[in-house]
Amino acid sequence: MRLSFSRIQRYILRECLSGLVLVLGVLLLAILMIDVVEQLRTVGGDVKLGLAGALRLSLMKLPQIMEQTLPFAILVASMLAFTRLNRRSELSIIRASGISAWRFLAPIIVLALVLGIFTTTILNPFAAKLTSSFEQERARLLNDGRETLAVSDTGVWLRQGDDTSQIVIHAKRVEDGGIVLIDVKLIEEERLFAGNQPTNDYTFVRRIDADRAYLRNGFWQLENVIENIPNLPPERKANLAIPTSLDAVTLLDKFASPNTIGFWQLPRFVSQTQAAGLDASRYKMRWNSLMATPALFVAMGLIGAIVCLRLSRLGGTSRLLAIGTLMAVGLYFFTQFSSSLGATGAAPAFVAAWSPPLFVLFCTLTFLAYREDG
Repeated sequence: MRLSFSRIQRYILRECLSGLVLVLGVLLLAILMIDVVEQLRTVGGDVKLGLAGALRLSLMKLPQIMEQTLPFAILVASMLAFTRLNRRSELSIIRASGISAWRFLAPIIVLALVLGIFTTTILNPFAAKLTSSFEQERARLLNDGRETLAVSDTGVWLRQGDDTSQIVIHAKRVEDGGIVLIDVKLIEEERLFAGNQPTNDYTFVRRIDADRAYLRNGFWQLENVIENIPNLPPERKANLAIPTSLDAVTLLDKFASPNTIGFWQLPRFVSQTQAAGLDASRYKMRWNSLMATPALFVAMGLIGAIVCLRLSRLGGTSRLLAIGTLMAVGLYFFTQFSSSLGATGAAPAFVAAWSPPLFVLFCTLTFLAYREDG
């Protein structure tokens, strides 16, 4: 079955597309300029960073900014397109010719749906990869990558250290939200120096095997320890303390941000995280939010279009823009509140992700049905 638009529908689609390109271009340019200044202020305040370096960092964030900006761009583009049609009385002529609202709203619905699918399946994986590169580059510039946490099929990996040494910790699984490590192996290394200058090379110091590691205030407490030091026989210890700057509150902050994991990798990452004993609520919420993105885009497009249908009765463009903006802001805060519930596990991720767009879709489609069919 082939989807085909009439000449009028193609004309409305062109109006929506031109508005979207204009709005998205202006928003991205403005946000990019602000972000460049922000990178110069934050990163450039601590290390030497030129304009080219700040622009490079900001460009890494641009796909993610585009992903976050698209819902509002669709809303404004829809409002601009239908406002222009109203001002030129074209919408009245279309309505007088017997074309229903369902038909002339089809272009914005299809456009929003296609953009939503594109964002979820193509733009998000690309944005996640670049966001991960941005965070790594920023951490490298600020020398702020001393503690990192990752998960794989073999368990949990943690790296901690300072300018002179590092410890790589591996645990098959964790308990109590990450503050208890099970079946632990630690490799301690010291940084090599060339004169007084540190290098990127390390030398092996010792290996430690332990049954468990408990995160205490300022140190890991290891139990049933076997310590292996070069040229010395293995030494068994009941307990051993390893200093750390981590605590229970900040431990998971070192974990991968949901924004750095693409749509196609999220299901596997959720499985790995759960198998390791960690809370995967944030990642489940992210995946469900991406699945709901097409519905959110359609909801935003319909808000703009339906508000414009009431233009002549509500007293002009200014009031139109105010109402549309208020409705979009309301949907945004509803979405953020619902996402917070899903990310903390207070609500099922599926319900938290789908409730806001489906609620708005229900309201807008109910309004259309009432207006068109009485």
